Amino acid sequence: MEPISGHSGIAAPFPMSDVNTDLIYPQQFLRKPDRNAMAPFLFHSLRYRSDGTPNPDFILNKEPYDEATILIAGRNFGSGSSREHAPWALKSFGIRCLISSMFADIFKANCINNGIVPATISEEALAECLRAAANPQEAHFTVDLERRELRNRRLGTVPFEISDSDRDRLLKGNDFIDDTLAELPAIENHEKASAEAVPWLNLGSPVK
Repeated sequence: MEPISGHSGIAAPFPMSDVNTDLIYPQQFLRKPDRNAMAPFLFHSLRYRSDGTPNPDFILNKEPYDEATILIAGRNFGSGSSREHAPWALKSFGIRCLISSMFADIFKANCINNGIVPATISEEALAECLRAAANPQEAHFTVDLERRELRNRRLGTVPFEISDSDRDRLLKGNDFIDDTLAELPAIENHEKASAEAVPWLNLGSPVK
């Protein structure tokens, strides 16, 4: 995973609340194996009509939002299942940052594990950001992860929340496996000490 300290780009307003991972990435496309080619299936039921043609009313089908790299979403974005295909599809489309007043916990963890910044702001700030992004002339946002703030020409500076551990993981480009491997010496020392203290429980190879 590449480190990310922030991002600037077009922000698409998507005010729908309680959006679940099946709406973000529908189950009928789960067998698509290439996570880098999932963009066509993102929000499929909203982006396309029943005949397969693009829905001109959907925000990501409109200019300049068809090139959005930031998504401003309604409350409780990413609820439902733990489907990691949802952040994969968002990243495949080009989304690098999400802004909302609340993210589902597992979805948020999956975003962080895939290098997508989930910026949590207040309900009042979310309403202001959605209004600004609705105007194509004011839809350019900067997400500054180091300072924990959003910047926009109309709104100025808006603080956002992200835990220290999640922020550090994104800044370093580490996923949860990287964090575990960083503790490998401590893990090996613990295993060695445990094997020496209770050798009758050591059912594997002797710890060297």
